[in-house]
Amino acid sequence: MHLTTERLILRPMLQSDAAALFAILGDAEAMRFWQRPVLTRLAVAEEMVREQIAAGKLCRYWTVWRQGDAIGSCDLSFIEPANHAQTGFLFRRDQWGRGYAAEAMSAVIGHAFGEMGLELLTASTHAQNAPARRVLERLGFGLEGLVAGHQPVPGVAMDCAFYALRRQTSAAQKGA
Repeated sequence: MHLTTERLILRPMLQSDAAALFAILGDAEAMRFWQRPVLTRLAVAEEMVREQIAAGKLCRYWTVWRQGDAIGSCDLSFIEPANHAQTGFLFRRDQWGRGYAAEAMSAVIGHAFGEMGLELLTASTHAQNAPARRVLERLGFGLEGLVAGHQPVPGVAMDCAFYALRRQTSAAQKGA
């Protein structure tokens, strides 16, 4: 299933997306707030894509394209039918600050609450990741809580911010 926005196309992740994913996951600045080390080998990204594709109904991963160039990814994971899923996004550093994450995630949210009939989306990020927190808040996610030392980044335990968006909240915001 493809999702489209004014500037972007989100399509299911393909094995051929491994190089684009490696470009993001191999960037130390892009990975600063992730709990996994920076990738140093394309083969690791290839295996990650294989695993994500194999996850099937438990997860939906989209590669985000702009003018023929893969610039990021969005996902719905740990999907519980007609109820709940976790969501997230990751974009190439040279694409930050251009509104692509919010635009792509708006399409994912619409799909989750529309076609999929989900009631609740959750997201988490490191508390110090102010740009990601702003995107989530702009999309209507509310802060549910902070947990100290929850998600360890290699060598450092960082605080984690947990967010939630309910379908009725999302619908009310669109009507406002």
